[in-house]
Amino acid sequence: MRIFNSIPSKICLRIWVALMCVISSANALAFTADHYADTSKLASGRWVKIKVTNSGLHAITAADAKKWGFSDLSKVHIFGFGGAPISENLNSSIPDDLPQIPVVRSADRIIFYAQGPTTWGTTTGKVTFIPVQHPYATAGYYFVTDDAQYSDAPIAKSSISPAGDKISTFTERLFEEEELVNPGETGRILLGKDFRYTKSQSIKFSLPGYVAGSEVNVVTNFASKTMGGNARLTFQQNGNNIESSNSDYISATNDVAHSHYTIGNFEKSFPLTSGEDLTFTINYNPSGTVYLARLNYVAVNYERRLALNNGTIGWSEKNGSSNMQYLLSGITGETQVWDVTVPHRPTLMNVVTTDGVGAFSPTGVGYRSYVAFNPSITLPSPTLEAVVSNQNIHSEPTPDMIIISPTDYLDQAQRIAAMHEAVDSMRVLVVDQKLVFNEFSSGTPDAMAYRMMCKMFYDRGADSEGHKLGYLLLFGNGSYDNRRLSSTVKAASYPMLLTWQSETSNSEYTSYTSDDPFAVLADNSGPQFAAFDLDIAVGRFPVKSVSEARTAVDKLIKYVTSPNNGSWKNNVMDVADDENFAIHMKQADNAIEIGKNNGGDALIYNKVYMDAFNATSQGGGRIYPDARTKMFHLLNEGLVWWNYTGHASPNGWTGEGQLTNPDIKNNLFYKHLPILYAATCEFSRFDAINQSGGETMFLNGQGGAIAVISTPRLVYITQNGELHNHVAKYAFNSDESGLPYRIGDILRWGKNSYRQATFTHQEDNNSRYVLLGDPAMRPAYPSLRITIESINGKEVSETNKPEFQARQTLTFAGKVTDKKGQLIDFNGPIIATLYDCEQSVLTHGWGSEGEEYAYLDRANKLAVKVDTVCNGKFSFKVTVPSEILGTFDNYSPSLINLYAYDNSNPDAHKLNGGSLEAMGANSQFYIYGYDDTVEADTIGPNIEMLVLNSTDFKDGDLVNESPLMMARVSDESGINLSSSGIGHAISITIDEKTSINDVSAYFSPINTATENGSAGDILYPLSNLEPGAHSLKLKVWDVFNNSSTKSIQFTVINGLKPELYDIYCDANPASTAANFYVKHNRPDATVTVGIDIYDLLGRLIWTETQTGRSDSGTSFPITWNLTDRNGTRVPRGIYIYRARISTDGIQEATKAKKIAVTAQ
Repeated sequence: MRIFNSIPSKICLRIWVALMCVISSANALAFTADHYADTSKLASGRWVKIKVTNSGLHAITAADAKKWGFSDLSKVHIFGFGGAPISENLNSSIPDDLPQIPVVRSADRIIFYAQGPTTWGTTTGKVTFIPVQHPYATAGYYFVTDDAQYSDAPIAKSSISPAGDKISTFTERLFEEEELVNPGETGRILLGKDFRYTKSQSIKFSLPGYVAGSEVNVVTNFASKTMGGNARLTFQQNGNNIESSNSDYISATNDVAHSHYTIGNFEKSFPLTSGEDLTFTINYNPSGTVYLARLNYVAVNYERRLALNNGTIGWSEKNGSSNMQYLLSGITGETQVWDVTVPHRPTLMNVVTTDGVGAFSPTGVGYRSYVAFNPSITLPSPTLEAVVSNQNIHSEPTPDMIIISPTDYLDQAQRIAAMHEAVDSMRVLVVDQKLVFNEFSSGTPDAMAYRMMCKMFYDRGADSEGHKLGYLLLFGNGSYDNRRLSSTVKAASYPMLLTWQSETSNSEYTSYTSDDPFAVLADNSGPQFAAFDLDIAVGRFPVKSVSEARTAVDKLIKYVTSPNNGSWKNNVMDVADDENFAIHMKQADNAIEIGKNNGGDALIYNKVYMDAFNATSQGGGRIYPDARTKMFHLLNEGLVWWNYTGHASPNGWTGEGQLTNPDIKNNLFYKHLPILYAATCEFSRFDAINQSGGETMFLNGQGGAIAVISTPRLVYITQNGELHNHVAKYAFNSDESGLPYRIGDILRWGKNSYRQATFTHQEDNNSRYVLLGDPAMRPAYPSLRITIESINGKEVSETNKPEFQARQTLTFAGKVTDKKGQLIDFNGPIIATLYDCEQSVLTHGWGSEGEEYAYLDRANKLAVKVDTVCNGKFSFKVTVPSEILGTFDNYSPSLINLYAYDNSNPDAHKLNGGSLEAMGANSQFYIYGYDDTVEADTIGPNIEMLVLNSTDFKDGDLVNESPLMMARVSDESGINLSSSGIGHAISITIDEKTSINDVSAYFSPINTATENGSAGDILYPLSNLEPGAHSLKLKVWDVFNNSSTKSIQFTVINGLKPELYDIYCDANPASTAANFYVKHNRPDATVTVGIDIYDLLGRLIWTETQTGRSDSGTSFPITWNLTDRNGTRVPRGIYIYRARISTDGIQEATKAKKIAVTAQ
């Protein structure tokens, strides 16, 4: 991420313009009900879809109709509006469904006007018209039927008699444009001819009807990227030099990394010396280093005689007026003139003919388009695209959520729909994007069709059952090149959904992609989408295959419907970058405070502010090893939310390697999935061919993140911080029933809140944040509340904060309630974590823009206790360790954090698997000073177990070079977890010389048999041990500073194969699917597991390989859906399965077992 503290001038201009036309969604009205069809025309009858590649008159012959399956041409009718892009200004003039178009029936043909994918924009220079390519399509489409319910649509007829100024010429328009590459892989513009090596190139044009002596106006739109010198362009027409000007150059760039090219627009005027042919030559003369030189387009405008040419002519007028009349030469008695300004609603002009010259006047003012033709002329025919099955999105009941998917992924999208229907009672519409195009963009691919469909359902409001559109999931990846014209995107074989791209492509500062336009549904909203509220929440699954889709859906369903209980659901991590005058740390702190004050007061905020850690030198820079260690440890322990603020690229975070590309691919495997909010640049560049870090994390089936909120382009530091503050108002909050807000709403409300708070009521930076994930998913926060009512019988409140001391035993009593404070019938474990007072941390101020920054952190964990809630009430005891921060000079409140769960009514079809969960925290008490009157315990902790990798470990066993130390410890007073003292923390010593002192963080509590004391497991991953014999000593302390030690001997063997104990499946015989598990001796390690299925002849039927973190000594499940490698259901019978497992690059295989598959 770069430091963008000011907005570029183009963005400033857009903001200024938006001030003139800001329209808030809150004040918007829906289109009238009659704007939308109740039923799509495609709902009945036989239909075919046809294609045109150019605008103009086309003919369908009887032979064409017969090939398409229509025997009687007289019954054939045409519907649609072709290939012009749908306006991004959401107004009621945009057609709904498929309008029927008027036709001319002539002999054995149907003649109609078709709109292709190229339209024309107007400019203020001598060149009046410039070409505009459809950003999503390379053709226009129409629909044809012979359904008897239709008759010919009448054509509107003008009754205006010709009058006014006589016009016998018009401005003809030609262009040359190739679309080959998008150098920055962003925005809508693709460039053509390469001039780096052939610096002089010519383009030939024919100018029929040229009015001799008149000026030919040519504009050259050229892209250049040089450094150290400008590029000058010169031009020739038919071999003659065209006079140059001082402005015929393109400036050099001073930012090679983010400026993809600079556009030069060169307008030249000249008369043709003779004839009607033009050879236009472009000469590129660069200085400095040339990175890019490509032609975008050349547009030619010239004065042409208004006369039929081979029986037809088409033209446009930029400024039509009722006080003018066109004089058209060469017409006959059959000639018709149509106004095709709205191509699907032509108007037959009232032409008065005198001596072969037809005169008529416009029916409207401003921009107008016309076509004149003799019906007997030869015309091109459209081509058949497809036979279309009946469909009817228009008649679907109002959904709460829409999922748009390519055809290939529909089955997986339906699984998400079924989950939400079961868990949330939502009505979910899953729709193939092709069907969306058919009903909302005349069959032409257009991202605005997604928006038009959402607009229709949104305008309906809530139905009688309370269903109202609130969520859109785009179930598929997309590309910056929606038309797949560039060679790299063309080579990509996977299905794609469309992406909205900004119009510009030349700079990373101004060009970006966004899913926000699909959520802006107010009347007359757009195209400045950042000036409007988001009306629905949008997310995207960036999947590129059925396998990725299945993995992402499996991951989502497990997150939503499996309890996965644990106090990890109370944990948040905030990672902040260094330098930039500490702004990243300041922004992180601001967001934390806002979150705490808006529902997040029961969460623990783990701060990994890199500048607070010791730095070491590496490769000419610095790194923060301890910051990385802490971050990955917290991830392995489990986080419900993960914030990052700082610099990034698509492949990693920070210049110091806090999170690298290998980390993202290989190290993010864990059992508890966070939501990632990354306030940084480009980390989710999902529309590039290469997979971004954000995508990799989202698609990691065994870790990563359950959802990623981040950006696909550059963003601005200041605006990032402001948006994060507004998102934090909703991130940890809940609805009236206590359920967490849905992730899509959190982002939507945050964006809307920030937009409304800005002076301009517009914020482009918001649009650059996208959600990779299900917008209707709720974060895994507990929905119930835990309240501490007393400590040692003393009531606690804001006005009554009792004080306690080290070594004292505290009895905490409280209850579990709903959000309104009503007691809940709740029975189950409660996990309490006691924290010391906050302490001030001063960072180092590393780097050239480093700045020391002081922040508060509550890093000292004093004790962890597991007890039980009965009928909503609880009481438990915790002994405060002897060493606390408050024994010195820090007098501030301590804190107890609480998590509880009740799994007495499991239901896999309910949110969280039917598990009730509660969370709470209390800091209305002090622990300060030392009570020396307490009778001290003199017995050290009991180390019940100390092994490596497996409970079957025996002293002296062989292990791999990175074994897991597993220990179980207990103490009647409590295990000391405090890090405030010296030498009294849990530690490991290897070979009596290497000490490891950060072991306390790896302690996990378990329930104790007695009221006092604590017990738990220590799982510590050792790494990179040298081969040979070793010893390990574990030392554990209790809260009264009594210690115990235990030692083991072991031998490290490099490359030692993992030992497989068993492989089994959970369904044998299997009727729908089977989950395979492998038991092994690599607990809590990242392992790669493969399952191979064979028939009885030994032929490989199916195989699957996945990487993830094992749960104790059992691998994650690998699911076989009883299909072969082609996706076909296998027949009933007996099959052989075997497992492969590898870790540290070493592989081992099991013996074969059998599985029976029943009939379908």
